[in-house]
Amino acid sequence: MSKIPLITTVVALVFTVLFTVLNRFWAGFVYFVLACLFLLSMFWGVWLIYLYFTEYKNELEEKFKIHKAHKVNDAGITSEFYDENIAVFRKEFNRMMIKEKIVKWAMILFCFAVAVAFLIGMIYYHI
Repeated sequence: MSKIPLITTVVALVFTVLFTVLNRFWAGFVYFVLACLFLLSMFWGVWLIYLYFTEYKNELEEKFKIHKAHKVNDAGITSEFYDENIAVFRKEFNRMMIKEKIVKWAMILFCFAVAVAFLIGMIYYHI
């Protein structure tokens, strides 16, 4: 499963280079180049969404456990007190992770913005 992005990216880039070279012989190959790049950016947008809802959520749970250990050790509170007030500590942890979440969603939106740019390029390109 971890090789899917690499394989997809390499295949799309090989096709893009091939169609770019073939563009010298027929100008219509520019649509194939734009389509390959559009599909590649759409793939990465969808792939990052998939990773966000699967692996990143599990990663956040692991980080929350580490946050709990640091809070218990550094603040000198007991684990029972932490468990009783878990909602407060979860809210504090979510506030700390907001920047990281914004960066993840910005990467996803960037992929889709690039896809839209290639789509517009396909629509408005005149030979």
